[in-house]
Amino acid sequence: MKEFVQGRLSSYEAMLDDSTYPKSARLRRKAEFTRVFSQGDVFPGRQALVRRAPNCLGHARLGLSVPRRYGKAVRRNTFRRLAREAFRAVKNRLGAHEYVLSPRRHLETPTLAGLTEDLLRTLVAAPAPRRDRGGRPRGT
Repeated sequence: MKEFVQGRLSSYEAMLDDSTYPKSARLRRKAEFTRVFSQGDVFPGRQALVRRAPNCLGHARLGLSVPRRYGKAVRRNTFRRLAREAFRAVKNRLGAHEYVLSPRRHLETPTLAGLTEDLLRTLVAAPAPRRDRGGRPRGT
């Protein structure tokens, strides 16, 4: 299946390389999620709540936190599928950070464009102020 076009990989192979989601690009352990939740910045988007924390790996990693109260399995899996696809589309632009995406409670139907926009917004927007468990800003 490999074709070489003037010494380069074919467009099919290039597409496969950009559209992969290997284990090295995933958050998998509870400790990794806990670190992002406790130390990361929060960026509330239109379709997802994006949490971001820096890492020292040199590439972006994604974790998904979709609670049961969001809906039945079909709805949760649809969100996960679209979030992974959005991450694949922009992972090279996200830098060395770990991201955890959670759906907004009011979100009926997620879209690829909306989730991609929420991920890219973390590059330019300021994070939301940090709050303690009572909902008050920290330090007050």
